[in-house]
Amino acid sequence: MVYETFQTVLTEKLTRSLDPDCRLLMQKVPKNNGVMLDGLCIGKKGASVAPTVYLNSYFERYQEGASLELLTEEILNLYQRDSSLLHTDFSILDDFSRLKHRIVYKLIHTKANAGLLKEIPSVPYLDLSIVFYLFLEEHDSGQMTALIHNHHLIAWDTCLEEIYELASRNTPVLFPFDLRTMSQLMDDILGDNMDNKEVNDLIQGLSRPKPLSPLYVLTNNAGINGACTILYPHVLQDFSQQLKQDLVILPSSIHEVLLVPYDETVSLNELSDMVRQVNQTEVPVEERLSDHVYYYSRVSDQVLILKDSESSHTC
Repeated sequence: MVYETFQTVLTEKLTRSLDPDCRLLMQKVPKNNGVMLDGLCIGKKGASVAPTVYLNSYFERYQEGASLELLTEEILNLYQRDSSLLHTDFSILDDFSRLKHRIVYKLIHTKANAGLLKEIPSVPYLDLSIVFYLFLEEHDSGQMTALIHNHHLIAWDTCLEEIYELASRNTPVLFPFDLRTMSQLMDDILGDNMDNKEVNDLIQGLSRPKPLSPLYVLTNNAGINGACTILYPHVLQDFSQQLKQDLVILPSSIHEVLLVPYDETVSLNELSDMVRQVNQTEVPVEERLSDHVYYYSRVSDQVLILKDSESSHTC
């Protein structure tokens, strides 16, 4: 079954299972790095908001063998869990005084989001851009957020400087940083399902044949849009001072970065090659942050972008 037919058949199955007053609307939804997803909005007539289900991943699962019946049931269950959104008071979106404590930031790649950046307020940072969104609420299936556009600033009678100041204050409070070794992270992820020996064997296997210096994972407590924790005051500075080493920052995704203590045995060219390869083969396009490796100098308290060669530390 081709993708267009899959969309039609799945939509028909959902329509037959939903209440008669429900409306289904298919629309293209722009995501990070220019990715466009097919969003199926499921809502009731007259509602100001509707939960959106992205069908692209469901089609991939269908191709892998999942039945249409199973996928339909999962989407219906997801809609039921998110139905509380239909009763959310969205009038706060017009009241800036009620939104100030909800404004936060994240990092995206500048060049890959050139079109989007024309429509939203942003602050340049290396080859990245700091952009802003509203953190509205958190529920079982994830976070409800809204990207801040230029027209919002006009409606709220505010400016980029105020939005940036609010986000810089709010983000570390709402989403505190989380810094762990890769071993600790793997232990937390797998520990409930595997005994310690299995976890250790797996970690050792991932490190062969040429283990890196100790790897640290820096993200936020939610694990979502956590790469921006490199912007938090004193996080990199305190950690590097603790280690008494500068840091190499590997942009794992928009959700986290990896930190490698720098010494003369670390090959920055090899790390750069690794980041590019992982991005191309392992990281979904919409979650990629950058192909560049960054360098944190504890002397200057500055993050630099590494280009071309190990001796080129330029912003």
